[in-house]
Amino acid sequence: MGFSLIWFYLQLLLPEWMRNIHPDSDHFYRRKLTPAYKDRLRYAYRIWLGSVLLMIALPSPPVIIGLGLFTTFLSFSLLDEH
Repeated sequence: MGFSLIWFYLQLLLPEWMRNIHPDSDHFYRRKLTPAYKDRLRYAYRIWLGSVLLMIALPSPPVIIGLGLFTTFLSFSLLDEH
């Protein structure tokens, strides 16, 4: 009962373009549902995982900040294709 009520309220609040779950590479929201985007997201996740392991291995503030900023840049450039 509780979950269905929350789902009902979400359906009322969500705009129409967010309710459509068919992948479309040209749409700004539905491109996240395409297999190519999901592959790039997995790749970005692996980059972050390796970066965090390197941060743990070298616990120096300049290394952590520099690597975090560089990894953020890589993730944004990888995921933002258009």
